[in-house]
Amino acid sequence: MASKEPLRITEPETMRALAHPLRQRIMVELNVREHARAADLARSLGEPANSISFHLRVLAKHHFIEEAPDLARDKRDRVWRPLVERFLVEGNVGFEEQMIDPHLRWMRGMFLRDRDAPGDKDDFNQGTASGAFFTRDEAEEMTAEVFAVMEKWWDKTGAAKRADPDDPERKYYQILFAVGPRDLAAEPASKG
Repeated sequence: MASKEPLRITEPETMRALAHPLRQRIMVELNVREHARAADLARSLGEPANSISFHLRVLAKHHFIEEAPDLARDKRDRVWRPLVERFLVEGNVGFEEQMIDPHLRWMRGMFLRDRDAPGDKDDFNQGTASGAFFTRDEAEEMTAEVFAVMEKWWDKTGAAKRADPDDPERKYYQILFAVGPRDLAAEPASKG
């Protein structure tokens, strides 16, 4: 099982390794499954197995995952397991924009999407921007509560995904959470 302690990223090459969107998807899938072969991940992610194998080796080189020979069927069978669930970026190491841009594009799309456009009407989509007047201690307390709720649901839905890894009804839903002081007076006025 992956460590609950976050991996501290201090090197640009480590950040670059994780910034690749497919590697992020692999990490999510591995953390849910707890272990998998390249072929399992290829089937779940809809990517060629040789591409998945390449990205697994990159993730292993940077200590995000490791081989799990104890789970292999034979010496040729390669099974991988995650070493970490979370990471922290220590300072400005580079590649942060590569890492966050896909998330921000997704969030922008959530807020701006055409609700009448064709698509999967069965998917639940919710977006909100909110604020409150916190002290630093209150902001930290609320953040801890939100993280506890998110961890509860990660554990619950992760267990269901492990029980049936290929359930077509179970989709990965993105959650973005950010909290910090915002000085509206310092922001430029909108044109319009």
